[in-house]
Amino acid sequence: MKKILLFFIVAALCSSALAQSKKVVADKIIGQVGDKIILQSDIVNAILDYKRNGQEGSLPANPECAFLEGQLIQKALMLQAEKDSLTVSEEEIDAAIDNKIRFFIQQYGSKEMLEEISGKTIYQLKDEFKVPFKEQKMADLMKSKIVENIKITPNEVKIFFNKIPKDSLPFYESEIEISQIIA
Repeated sequence: MKKILLFFIVAALCSSALAQSKKVVADKIIGQVGDKIILQSDIVNAILDYKRNGQEGSLPANPECAFLEGQLIQKALMLQAEKDSLTVSEEEIDAAIDNKIRFFIQQYGSKEMLEEISGKTIYQLKDEFKVPFKEQKMADLMKSKIVENIKITPNEVKIFFNKIPKDSLPFYESEIEISQIIA
């Protein structure tokens, strides 16, 4: 009897160990800037949102890398904005979220349709958007702070491009199409 009981205990432990060895990855961290992480699902969702908005034709050749680069830049700008004590008011964030929700309602036809498509209530969507919108606003603030004192003239741009050696410039085929309407 003890042998049978011992056998079942060992079998249960082995099956438990085997079941635990099959790990399923729910999400994966693919980038980190400071204490801010970027999840693989963030990139995948951003690409899907881009496609859903009808911009699929303008996706870059490697969208995962482009969207990851954008997220890394945004996180770096946001962290710098925090260090520089730049703040965004809750009213600004709420206004941006409300505008986005209104855009979605207009796009899908009704509030109920939006809730059905997203599988979430308006309040859940607003709560979900709060952190990304705050990060975006902080990054935008930092970007505008960086470039606020930059002044460049068209002449300076021309001088800069004229300094580039002509043999270093890439060659692009030129194509011209001419048409004329004769009445």
